[in-house]
Amino acid sequence: MKRLIIFGVGKIADVAYHHFMRDGGYEVVAFTCDAAWVPPSGTHYGLPAVAFEDVERHYPPESVALFAALGYHELNRLRAQKCVEAKAKGYTLASYVSPRADLGPWVEVGENCLILDGVGIQPGATIGHNVSLWNNVLIGHHSNVADHCWIAAGATIGGVATLGERCFVGLNATLGGELSIGADSFLGAATLVLKSAPERSVFIASGTEKFRLDSDAFLRMTRMAAIGPGRK
Repeated sequence: MKRLIIFGVGKIADVAYHHFMRDGGYEVVAFTCDAAWVPPSGTHYGLPAVAFEDVERHYPPESVALFAALGYHELNRLRAQKCVEAKAKGYTLASYVSPRADLGPWVEVGENCLILDGVGIQPGATIGHNVSLWNNVLIGHHSNVADHCWIAAGATIGGVATLGERCFVGLNATLGGELSIGADSFLGAATLVLKSAPERSVFIASGTEKFRLDSDAFLRMTRMAAIGPGRK
């Protein structure tokens, strides 16, 4: 089995660790991060955690691959930079593709990608490097997701659409078909985007307002209060 070190000791690194160890085809042997963030114990999940500044001394690049497990900080720029730094040290960047994702031989997954359970990638679609697709994302046919994008769970991209580099797409957002979104754009949770937009565009959907009654009062005023086991 191939060996892997994970850059990061935060929540995204935890997610990556569990998926790679479950069915990613790699044995995670260590974690690495910038020296200021190395845990006092020098370990994470019982494995060594070493400073990235001299990681190659502990784990030579010819002996392990690396996965940069960082979030969408600075619109994905930090994760992109760490990929550049890791490759400069000579590391091969690994990707995780869930066996429960729906994609076929028509798509080539780039370096440092994270494709989780339930993702669907239709024929003709292309995925760049350092792209994170969380659970149940749909990428429509002949669409293109450029490098360094982050697409949160439940988001949908229609067919023949283009998402530029370093974009963020939030939970359950929908991007229509046959349009283009420029680089460095932010599509918030539950947004609906049906027209092309230039780079650095921002789309935000209003959240649902809290109802004036609490749950007990609400139930008393509705038929829900009368519904119980065996009653309809």
